[in-house]
Amino acid sequence: MKTVILDTQKLKKFNDAKRHRETIWSDEQANINLICMKPGQEVMTHTHHGNHIWMVTEGSGEFLSAGETQVIDSGKIVIVPALVEHGIRNVSKENLVLVSITAQGD
Repeated sequence: MKTVILDTQKLKKFNDAKRHRETIWSDEQANINLICMKPGQEVMTHTHHGNHIWMVTEGSGEFLSAGETQVIDSGKIVIVPALVEHGIRNVSKENLVLVSITAQGD
């Protein structure tokens, strides 16, 4: 396999109606999705069978996990253990961009 460099600044896309989620890389083990949210958009709480890793590349949001809420912003990496409910809302006035890494099929 060849080394891949992904430029989230060039790949990001926004949708006025709902958050934009796009798979930007995958193989037999993992998926990388780019999630772009305008103010007011969200990723509803959900779970995964494996760990879920989110990296904020732009903006800030309200992260919800296991009944707690905290602000995460650019440069933060969130590692959610398997089967822990989590989601995020863009409560700011700026766009929010996340890189989401999950196990294949999760």
